[in-house]
Amino acid sequence: MTKSTIAALANEALDAFWEVVVRHNPEAKTGDLSPLTTVKLTIAAENAIKEWIWANVPSSDPDARSSGGDHE
Repeated sequence: MTKSTIAALANEALDAFWEVVVRHNPEAKTGDLSPLTTVKLTIAAENAIKEWIWANVPSSDPDARSSGGDHE
């Protein structure tokens, strides 16, 4: 899976995440989050997606699964 596909999946997943946060906090007037936290959250989401795919999606490359979990 390409980096751009992983990034697109993370963006879609984070949109859903924020929809839930907003739904549970209707009194919020803005959606501010610091740039640093935004970057960290995006990186964490992308890494989680890569790990999930590595652990759960069968690979056509048998060497990919035996790489000791290096899914970057």
